Amino acid sequence: MPEREIRQLGSPRPNTGKTETLNDGGRGGMGNSATQALLVEGALGRVFNRISGVSESNTASEGVSFNASDLKRYLEEQLTFAEGEWFRGTKIDGVAEKIMENLDSESSGDVTWLEFQVMIEEMRSHLVGDVSAGASSSEIQARAREVFASINGGGESVGFGDIEACIDKKLPAETDHKGLIAQLGALMVLDIVDLDQTDMPVRERDISEREWMTAAKDFSR
Repeated sequence: MPEREIRQLGSPRPNTGKTETLNDGGRGGMGNSATQALLVEGALGRVFNRISGVSESNTASEGVSFNASDLKRYLEEQLTFAEGEWFRGTKIDGVAEKIMENLDSESSGDVTWLEFQVMIEEMRSHLVGDVSAGASSSEIQARAREVFASINGGGESVGFGDIEACIDKKLPAETDHKGLIAQLGALMVLDIVDLDQTDMPVRERDISEREWMTAAKDFSR
């Protein structure tokens, strides 16, 4: 995905007249200075930078965000979401719209690094499953190891099909667009967690137990 210039927050979008502002993400009292000091880092930081179209090594949160167009490009080009399926463009548009609704808490048209933090809980649920709020680090690691073992079927790694099937099984039967949700979840997990096959198509990559456990620790701090 080609990198683009870091867009400065506060610049109005064409035909909207809106001014983008940083929010505190519900953390109470975290204003602009706190947001600017928040480093873009870890597995989640890498994917945030990919979607935003900046270098993956970027650590600055100030002035970096992504909009619906950036997200659609990520879904289409990086994740190859709904590839080969009928009405692919419509599916990408619908998924991007839903993700923006969930992440863009200020309805500014842009998702900042602080707003993107809600993805931590989503990733934790995939990697660790249900754990109590007061679970220790050793309990979290043990649970993550159990989840990995339940998915890989005795193998050394888990791939797209394994993760997609696991997510699909956990979703209620009556869930709308269940298959698309499971597909998206599996692609996102692979793109975020895998570290050594980033030059390969996401669907062809896999995650080793070491990578899984490292990510579980990262998302459970």
